[in-house]
Amino acid sequence: MLRGSLIVICEVKARRGAAFGGGFEAVGWEKQRRIRRLAEMFLERRPASHTAVRFDVASVLIAGRRATVEVFEDAF
Repeated sequence: MLRGSLIVICEVKARRGAAFGGGFEAVGWEKQRRIRRLAEMFLERRPASHTAVRFDVASVLIAGRRATVEVFEDAF
């Protein structure tokens, strides 16, 4: 997503129930490293119209027929 000169890269993680923690907890250092590497490759192919990059995580919890979403801005 592009917001002015800010590019937001958002990882979305969903869980059915909280038995294994929230989706946010699944984005560890290795996953963050891979996301950063992919973001670098993506940004190399775009015109340099941005001045900042932010990494967010959207954590989705599915319970029955309901889903709740919590967005962690500037997560890493």
